[in-house]
Amino acid sequence: MNKTPDPATFKSGYVAIVGKPNAGKSTLLNRIVGEKLAIISRKPQTTRDSLIGILSREDAQIVFVDTPGIIEAKNLLNSCLIDAASDAARDVDLIYHIVDITDSRPETPAVKKILQEAKAPRFLLANKIDRLPGKFKIEDFPRFENLDSYQAVFGISALTGQNLQPLLERTLDTLPEGPMYYDPEMLSDRNLRFLTAEIVREKTFELLGQELPYSVAVQVEEYKERSEGKFYIRAVIYVERDSQKGMVIGGGGRMLKKIGSLARPDIEKLAGHPVFLDLWVKVRKNWTKKETDLRFFGYYPRKKKSSGGSS
Repeated sequence: MNKTPDPATFKSGYVAIVGKPNAGKSTLLNRIVGEKLAIISRKPQTTRDSLIGILSREDAQIVFVDTPGIIEAKNLLNSCLIDAASDAARDVDLIYHIVDITDSRPETPAVKKILQEAKAPRFLLANKIDRLPGKFKIEDFPRFENLDSYQAVFGISALTGQNLQPLLERTLDTLPEGPMYYDPEMLSDRNLRFLTAEIVREKTFELLGQELPYSVAVQVEEYKERSEGKFYIRAVIYVERDSQKGMVIGGGGRMLKKIGSLARPDIEKLAGHPVFLDLWVKVRKNWTKKETDLRFFGYYPRKKKSSGGSS
């Protein structure tokens, strides 16, 4: 941004991106912001934290909230992810409900419940139209319910950027006049420690998605500059069982080295400086099912209300 925004006409607001896993939420956020902030994988449950991406222009600032993919709650971790998505959708100015047009079941009860509880206006984004043989027409996809509850419907391709410009212009028409919430040079509210951990987790998913269940967590324990100018990063990959630890390390440490070699360039691009990435693997047994362990990794289960009455 080259000039001070006019507070009388400046638009700003928060936009939550919600939907099923693999609908394209993270791809959309990365495409709009212009940098890879959110990790992308064909495996469900890659996005576990609400991640903010910031688009700043001379006339507006849009703060996008990429939420965890909404799946049915099968364990305590999944419940935490649904709660995080629900919280994000509750306190925003606009909701992007993104769906995969190639999905025969693009809507689920969990997604519907979150949308019913949210009060913000919403757009339906029919994603992956680049895979269609012809022009997108919403009437050709009767599996979308309650279309009248949406203020607008857009056929988009988060991958190629198709139709994102009219989407953003309609978004600006919908958002209120308001202040600039973040420094215009910021792309996210997350620090490099968090984004580094996400990159390592993404590469672990890429290489071990078939063999390893979704029980991987990553924490950056140290991130500091050394005298020679290269930053030292020590990150720990946590798994739930000893057998999973062996998978991540691999014979002779080859798998762990491969994870590091894939993660390092992405980290250096994001950080803007060279890094020495020191990866470790530890077991934290059944962490996805224990509240104390979930809190250790930053997931906070909601307290369930007691069904009993007082005497």
